[in-house]
Amino acid sequence: MSLYGLVAAFAAPEALIEAARGMRERGYRRMDAFSPFPLKELDEILEIRATRLPWAVLAGGIAGAALVYALIWYSVEIDYPINVGGRPLHSWPPFVVIAFEAGILGAAFAGFLGVLAANGLPRYHHPVFNAESFSYARGGKFYLLIEAADPKYRKGVTRGQLTRLGAETVEEVEA
Repeated sequence: MSLYGLVAAFAAPEALIEAARGMRERGYRRMDAFSPFPLKELDEILEIRATRLPWAVLAGGIAGAALVYALIWYSVEIDYPINVGGRPLHSWPPFVVIAFEAGILGAAFAGFLGVLAANGLPRYHHPVFNAESFSYARGGKFYLLIEAADPKYRKGVTRGQLTRLGAETVEEVEA
């Protein structure tokens, strides 16, 4: 098996944050952190971009509403025009209710598919789960993963740096 990277376990969230900051200052870019709860400081250190999911949900909602409104308009105006009670064919108030519901449906589909795409799903297994120490059952530690694909990665050097930054254990992760 090939090497995916090194994972270091830390006892406290502050140690993980300082280690991530230290590795970033040393030039490492391809790394990830794992914590039992969110740590806001890691977003900036790991350069995690803001999500584009709200824009995808908005686009899905607008597309769903526009598509259904156009479908209703086409069926009433062009495909099967029936004049009932002298009302205009394009009477928009009843169209809006169905278009609104279709907009909500489109937004829900876009949100669902966006979450799958943003998380790289369906992915059945991440290499970090190959690490023996990476287990919540062993105490819910805080982990920093340095990928072997990082240009600064040198197995012995990176291991030493993680140890000096306070890692309790440093383990190789097989791909």
